[in-house]
Amino acid sequence: MSLAMKIACLVAYALGLAALVGLIHGPLASIAAIVTIALLGVHALELLYAFRFLHRYRGSMGMSVLLAMLFGVLHWAPLARQSKT
Repeated sequence: MSLAMKIACLVAYALGLAALVGLIHGPLASIAAIVTIALLGVHALELLYAFRFLHRYRGSMGMSVLLAMLFGVLHWAPLARQSKT
């Protein structure tokens, strides 16, 4: 389930990028742009809450922030469930 949701996020971002560079036109481009902006906005707001959990990621903090911006709760919720040690 989580993998499918991550793929859906990546597809939404790809469509938004395609709209930005002019590869798609019309209503689909507008919808893709709106969805992409909305996803990034929601994930930015989530980042304010989830920042305290991101240090638990095994990689760098920068990569954890990037993953939180891309995938939101799909990235930080498992980190929040980890023990604090």
